Amino acid sequence: RIASYKTYCIATGVRCRKFGLDMDVRWNFTYLMLKHLIPYKSTFSVFIETQYKKVTGKSLLNDAHWEIGEKILTFLELFYDSTVALYGIYYPTSPLMLHHIIEIVSHLNSYENDNMLRDSVVPMKTKFLKYWKRIPIMFSFTFVLDPRAKMRGFSSALQCLSNLLNTDYSEYFNNVRSELTS
Repeated sequence: RIASYKTYCIATGVRCRKFGLDMDVRWNFTYLMLKHLIPYKSTFSVFIETQYKKVTGKSLLNDAHWEIGEKILTFLELFYDSTVALYGIYYPTSPLMLHHIIEIVSHLNSYENDNMLRDSVVPMKTKFLKYWKRIPIMFSFTFVLDPRAKMRGFSSALQCLSNLLNTDYSEYFNNVRSELTS
């Protein structure tokens, strides 16, 4: 299949690109595969039509499939960007954690009522909140010790998170303040 796609690209004068394969256990490979495939959707669609329509007798890819792929790509982009930012090794990442938690919760909330992605987003949000609704105190300390945030920024971040999750973090804020003081 790869060789026939390469031959097709050469014949049509399109720069041939080898696309990464999807891996079931790594969602970031799905993001990267879609990111590299979407710009080639017209070439890829024509290739699939010419190669496989004669075998199956029906169209395998249509515009609706590409719309779904683009929507999934858009949805996964924030997660990929957060992963890349938090896996950095040449800069401290722990002060960034609370920022990314807020962005992810906001992102999940915005897609929670999407008809196409709801069945995936609701369990994702449940699993995410299982681990991150209760913020580890060490991430709170690093956030407060970041000169850009301090206690006032931490209070604002918790207020934003409270609004997104409908959870009261005032007791947690007081706990972090007393632990930090001690």
